[in-house]
Amino acid sequence: MKVAVVQTRWADDPADGLRNAHQAIEEATESGDVDVLCFPEFFLGPPWYMPGQDHLRGRTDTRIPGPVIETFQKLAQSTSTNMVLGAIVEELDDGKYSNTSLFLDRDGEIAGRASKAHMFGNEIVVCRAADSLGIIETDVGRVGLAVCSDFWVPEAIRVMALAGVHTVFVPGGTLRQNQALMVNALRTTAYLNGVNVVYASSVGLVEGTRGDRVVQIHFAGTSLVVSPEGVMAQAGSARPQILHADLAPPPAHNDGRNWLAMRRPEAYAPLLGEYAGMSRDLAEELRSNLAEDAGQRQPSEAPATSRTGV
Repeated sequence: MKVAVVQTRWADDPADGLRNAHQAIEEATESGDVDVLCFPEFFLGPPWYMPGQDHLRGRTDTRIPGPVIETFQKLAQSTSTNMVLGAIVEELDDGKYSNTSLFLDRDGEIAGRASKAHMFGNEIVVCRAADSLGIIETDVGRVGLAVCSDFWVPEAIRVMALAGVHTVFVPGGTLRQNQALMVNALRTTAYLNGVNVVYASSVGLVEGTRGDRVVQIHFAGTSLVVSPEGVMAQAGSARPQILHADLAPPPAHNDGRNWLAMRRPEAYAPLLGEYAGMSRDLAEELRSNLAEDAGQRQPSEAPATSRTGV
């Protein structure tokens, strides 16, 4: 499976971001032998709910399907290339949003999708979390989609591996302070789960105010293609770039390195049961406790006032 990873730079004007993405597709597929092309998270530009980006509301978010998606569907068809449309802020009917990644097949059809399940920052307020993982049947086999921070939750990738996924596509964005950690985490994930990981990132800076302080978010590229055996291709941290790599499904090892085969779920079965508090309404309990606490304090406060009067 030949993959191309497009590392993008966020443009000030979303129209430029869209145009750059189209040009990157033409450049990445001009050899004609790319099976899957992968974009990073928010490859059309920063979401409007990042600090200082409110002016992008209605510009970098879009409907799915919609006119913006149709332009990529036509390119997937004309180049006969599967595409992972990194992540797009999808506008939903109820006024909420979803951080959504699409898998387009070579005919331009939406073969699968994944929405981010583990929210980060302002997404917690603005977006709806998914309750399922992106496992997709394609003409290059069964693949997975893990949107950004979903990659950091170990069981998400493990579940995909156990379901027979051989390659996980991760549209994300490397924060500058996490750069070294990111590379190690991607390599470790591939090794421990016996899968290939194709990670796409962006470069650029987002700046704005939050409350009374200035917030800067630096994205440091470092797009990466890794197999369980190690790094196959890695981008730099300062400019747009296209990576190419040829991946085969990882072989099954019988030398003690197959971590999936070595699982012993019976040793940690209690973890699979209901956790304490699962069936409790903790918010309501907290409100009740606060009310009871206030009620218990009231009698003791009256004598205190009296004593003051004395």
